Amino acid sequence: MDRMFAVAIRDGDDLFLWIRIRRAADGDIYYIFPTGREGAEWKKANPHGSLHKDGTLHHKSFNRKMSRKRIQKPDANFKGPVNFVTRPIASNEPRLFGVICNPAEFDEVMEVPVGILSAKRYETHVSIDVTESGGSPSLNTSDGQILAQHTFQDSLPWILVSVVCKPFVEEGENPVGDSD
Repeated sequence: MDRMFAVAIRDGDDLFLWIRIRRAADGDIYYIFPTGREGAEWKKANPHGSLHKDGTLHHKSFNRKMSRKRIQKPDANFKGPVNFVTRPIASNEPRLFGVICNPAEFDEVMEVPVGILSAKRYETHVSIDVTESGGSPSLNTSDGQILAQHTFQDSLPWILVSVVCKPFVEEGENPVGDSD
């Protein structure tokens, strides 16, 4: 049986869909970035990625595969965390995209309060890992912190979603703030 999950942002009374995750009955796992845009060009964009039961992982948009690679099969023998996708998110973006999340359409929803997201672009991220039971995120958080986390444990491997804050450093900028 297919299972549908959502990563949604709670902004006041509104709940905005940020990432849709589907675990297919055959073992494939997909993420979809809803665009909230109309028109033929946006429909063609269809940004998504897939981890197939044979271990093939790729991302796709405009019907073109990108970053295709082979990893381990997503089955009960899966080991470690493997990053599926990481998407930046600023606090104003869910409302700008405007895709309303209807929790009744999903088997499970991770609700993220908009207040934990940075207003700065590329400072907070939603990271999705595929991991063994009890696994931890693949992101290096030594220079950041996990703000929220949820694990979809319907089957192995688990799908681990982390909201992470990692301050973005412009090229040439000193991240510590000290001058030479």
